[in-house]
Amino acid sequence: MDDETNKQQLIVVWPYRFRDFDWQRFELEFLSEHFEVHIHELIDALTPEFTTAYANQSESERVTRFSSLKQWNREFRKISKDAVVFSHLRPVNFRLFIACFRLRISGATVVAFSTGGVSFSSVRVNPDKRDLPETIKKLLHFVRRNLLRIAMPHFVVVGGSEEVKRARRDFPRSTKIIIANSSDFSTTIRLMKNETVTSKGAIYLDTGFPGFPRDEIIEKTSETVRPEDWYPNLSKFFETVERSLGLKVSISVHPKHVGRDHQPLFGERETLSGQTAECVSLCELVIATNSTAISYAIAFLKPLVLITSDKIQNNRDQYKSSLIQNISADTGATIFNIDRQYSEQEIRAALVINHAKYASYKQKYLTSRTDNKPNYQVILEEIINPQDY
Repeated sequence: MDDETNKQQLIVVWPYRFRDFDWQRFELEFLSEHFEVHIHELIDALTPEFTTAYANQSESERVTRFSSLKQWNREFRKISKDAVVFSHLRPVNFRLFIACFRLRISGATVVAFSTGGVSFSSVRVNPDKRDLPETIKKLLHFVRRNLLRIAMPHFVVVGGSEEVKRARRDFPRSTKIIIANSSDFSTTIRLMKNETVTSKGAIYLDTGFPGFPRDEIIEKTSETVRPEDWYPNLSKFFETVERSLGLKVSISVHPKHVGRDHQPLFGERETLSGQTAECVSLCELVIATNSTAISYAIAFLKPLVLITSDKIQNNRDQYKSSLIQNISADTGATIFNIDRQYSEQEIRAALVINHAKYASYKQKYLTSRTDNKPNYQVILEEIINPQDY
């Protein structure tokens, strides 16, 4: 099957802006050895307002961008029979239900993913929406996953025991759960094979909060923490860390915001793009709010500290605060409020790793496997060609 035209089709149906980062994250460079890969990007058809959150996109010829679902469906039908589809669509409204239903009846093998790799929060993203009692939620999940069975995928790839629970909540029994890894942990498996040397430095895992547009656009919520309430004291906290530990803090830029000017936010501080896993593997300390890339700190056994502020803690919207608190509880990481001052002793005390909590976090959110197989290998062995293994 060396000839590209004889390869089986792999269609990635992606509702966001597709970036080179996503090509790497889903290990498509390895899967492209076995498939002819097509990326069907649907952000302009589904949520065009969300495009402002992205500063970059893949220019690969494998990516086709569709402005309407009708246009996409016409092209999808040409190549979908006997294909493998990586679907990142969920039937959360009527349009998406129809799109998911079309995937299911297309003659393709449909594979979904639940590989977030970070602690959850039960607090609603939008505080204006009323929360429901847990018993009502469970009933609604039962009804939803069974009523929507005809639009559900054949497989769902999950990483970690908590993601397995979520998959069982969200998908019917007819969807087979494939035990794999979070996307970030799968990346670390490949990096762990290389010998690394720790360097002097700390890495801040930037999410773009609160300086750039982010997921609140699609959630239709507004950011209530202003940049002027965050960045000046964040810089002072970095300076405290640097004085206390004798190292420099660099900024790991979020993949959405590669290409934006970070200088107004971080001054002359070093910013690094497209190499978060490698930077964390080499650093001495990881600083974060609620980034999914925290999984790199867990995987590489790096000290982790979390940061918050008065505005976050006192905000009417407690979603971000609850995420930070949950990550702290799960990892044992100390939370520092950037609006307060800390001594060198307090900073140094936070460098102690709670290895038991790191191991638990890894099992709950990163992987349920013990064989260190990356996701592309799991997919090939357990979905595509199980008879060959």
